Amino acid sequence: MSPRHGDGSDRIWQLGPARVLTVAGVGYLIVVLALAAVTLDLDTGHPSSASRPPAAGATTGGQGDDGAAASPPSPVTPAGGDVRVGSAQSRPATPPAARPSVVPPPTTTSARPATPAAPPVVTSYEAESAANGLDNIRIFTCSGCSGQQKVGNIGRGMGTLRFNGVTARTGGSATVTIAYVNGESPRVGQVSVNGGPAITLTFPGTGGWSSVGTMVVTVALRPGPNTLTMFNPYSAAPDFDKITVSVR
Repeated sequence: MSPRHGDGSDRIWQLGPARVLTVAGVGYLIVVLALAAVTLDLDTGHPSSASRPPAAGATTGGQGDDGAAASPPSPVTPAGGDVRVGSAQSRPATPPAARPSVVPPPTTTSARPATPAAPPVVTSYEAESAANGLDNIRIFTCSGCSGQQKVGNIGRGMGTLRFNGVTARTGGSATVTIAYVNGESPRVGQVSVNGGPAITLTFPGTGGWSSVGTMVVTVALRPGPNTLTMFNPYSAAPDFDKITVSVR
């Protein structure tokens, strides 16, 4: 076959359509094989950025330097240690609620009873006792009196009866019960303690000269022995049986 003359394009088309398609197919196959080789080389020798471990210091939850998305942040454990992820068996047991403490009732301290005061000392002093001062008096028999005797002829400038040795442990007031006899209308008598101001008393009648009545008076005594004097400078006083002194 003798060569033909003309431009390049005419020469290509002179090869025929079948030859052109064959050349194009071979070229496409070469390109596909080349791309496959490049891909295989990348898969075997150079791991992708997706499979690379995260670089040190990479921020969790953001994006790395190579553009690949970082691993998702780990779940945060809520306060109290109760993890709400996983099965019920893997969760820590919820601690039982604390039982309210039972507060004992307040202890009341009972007040100590006050120390009882010492009981009063009660002492009787007979009017006719020789320990008394019996100035110008008379001792009479009295069936209703203590010791069957009484002291009379007191007052109107005649006699004076003085009880000696009336003892008090401490100073203070004392209750004096005067046992007297008055067979007439009321009579007046006076009482002086330790020579102090006189206390005037009116003694009602007792209904007879052997019947005994009582008169109560409160006087102030000093610690130790005291004296009580019965008298009346103006008129007759009643007869006296005894005195009873209650003192602390």
